[in-house]
Amino acid sequence: MLSELKSLGETHLPRFYARACDLFDRKVARNPHSEVNLLPLLVNAGETACDIGANHGLFTFFLLRQNVRVLAFEPNPRLVRILRYRFPDAIRRGDLRLFDCALSDAEGQATLHVPKGFSPLATLDGALVTANVEMDTVAVPLRRLDAVVGEEVAFIKLDVEGHEARVLQGAAHLLRANLPSLLVEAEERHRPGAVASVEALLAPMGYVGLFFANGTPHPLSAFDTQRHQRRDALNAAGTKVLPGHTYINNFVFVARADAKARLAARWPDLGPGIGL
Repeated sequence: MLSELKSLGETHLPRFYARACDLFDRKVARNPHSEVNLLPLLVNAGETACDIGANHGLFTFFLLRQNVRVLAFEPNPRLVRILRYRFPDAIRRGDLRLFDCALSDAEGQATLHVPKGFSPLATLDGALVTANVEMDTVAVPLRRLDAVVGEEVAFIKLDVEGHEARVLQGAAHLLRANLPSLLVEAEERHRPGAVASVEALLAPMGYVGLFFANGTPHPLSAFDTQRHQRRDALNAAGTKVLPGHTYINNFVFVARADAKARLAARWPDLGPGIGL
């Protein structure tokens, strides 16, 4: 029901929905285990971050509040409209730049598949389209991050529903040059081997991976798909974790010494696991 109301707001009441998003997002932050509460450990005020798959701007909202400059990427035109209504002052000041494109490892055009009522599950991958879910399709421009961003980036949040590895491949130069900390959503139900493929791309650059269970960090080597990404831990739509269940789909990757030091200061036992 809530997803249907949000979809109605996105489509027919975008200005109202944009204002309501602040309330939704503040509620998210009240959960001590929400990933938005990791942001102060991953990026500093005055630095630049990329919010890839910005959706309605949850992470953009908290990054801007932290005085981080944001480059937000969102291919869904309805959500781009929400972002423009929601953050006009930040856009005017230059604290936020919006890019209405999808990111990948090549340039061109692609088809975005958007489940009706569930815009956060929009995907470029036609193989992920479920036959019994009604979809909207939108032609969107496709860019490489390396071709779009020429400035130093300290943090990347990546939520692209199965397209993670290709986005990272298209950002290889930026990653090697800047070693930004990353928060990556990766799910085996979207793409088998998703977590391993991201780690395989990042590890040669010096990145170490972590995941958080009930607020406690663990090395990526402890991640077990059968234990931590059980499909029956989610509701029927695959959008919410059921009460009493655990579902891990967000992973932190760090390479820079300052980011590792902040994490180790917060969780001293973590130090040896991240090279400190």
